[in-house]
Amino acid sequence: MRSASLAAVLGAAALAVALGAVPGQAAAADAVCFSGGRTPTGGGYYEVSGYGCDGHSGTSVTIRFGEAAGTYDCGWTFLWNSQLGADNCTLTS
Repeated sequence: MRSASLAAVLGAAALAVALGAVPGQAAAADAVCFSGGRTPTGGGYYEVSGYGCDGHSGTSVTIRFGEAAGTYDCGWTFLWNSQLGADNCTLTS
């Protein structure tokens, strides 16, 4: 029974690698914006705004160009008509 479990785990790991789901690989951002800005709100958090955005509201935001370029993890985001607003964001890269 133990060898069957090991075979199942190894098979699942091989499938994950084949599909590109490598453990530890960062997930794609929920929303990606062409440009944006950020305002410090204290405690290492930012309020982030983005323009020319694509994707969906979630917790991860990437700003490609401008003063706020980088990837953020946010507590709240809202994406509408290619514009994004986000609060309680921390810069992750």
